Amino acid sequence: MKISHWVLLVGAVFLAGCSSQPYVETDHQAGFDFASLKTFSVAETKQDSKEDILISPFTLSHIHAALESELGKRYQQGTSGSKPDFIVSYHVVVEEKIDPRSYNDIYGFGYYGVGYRYPRPYFLGTNTGLRVYNQGSLIIDIVDAKTDKPIWRGVSEKRLSRSMAPQQQREVLSNAVVEVLAQFPPVN
Repeated sequence: MKISHWVLLVGAVFLAGCSSQPYVETDHQAGFDFASLKTFSVAETKQDSKEDILISPFTLSHIHAALESELGKRYQQGTSGSKPDFIVSYHVVVEEKIDPRSYNDIYGFGYYGVGYRYPRPYFLGTNTGLRVYNQGSLIIDIVDAKTDKPIWRGVSEKRLSRSMAPQQQREVLSNAVVEVLAQFPPVN
């Protein structure tokens, strides 16, 4: 394998490792009959703590609409006069995290001189230090409306860029809603 092909392969693996696919985790009440669920309602989220106030009310209403849209594909939305089978609540948490791991820096790769075909690295080094990043979590809880007890929880976590525009944040959150609810109802 030529060195240039090797570098492309290593670069592709490096970029794949840096992709920011969300991490999704779910948990549910064992033995619950999820097949009996037919109607739902999405509860309004209250901004009652200092951290919640930092999240735009427009973002929260976007999540609410995304939940109604995604669940509406499989379930019927409850009417105002009747009690639904399950109630959906959601929370968004943004935390600042520190990553203490080491990482490699590749500063360049090219050809030495004009007309030569010998690839030569400019600099390849390892740095250690701290990286500070934002970790966003979307938590979706589903409660049995008859007993008011939780029956399912889904959590999506993803690294967020500080420079994301509100529209980009909403797109990330919409994708997170779809990815989390793809695992509801659980397969027993």
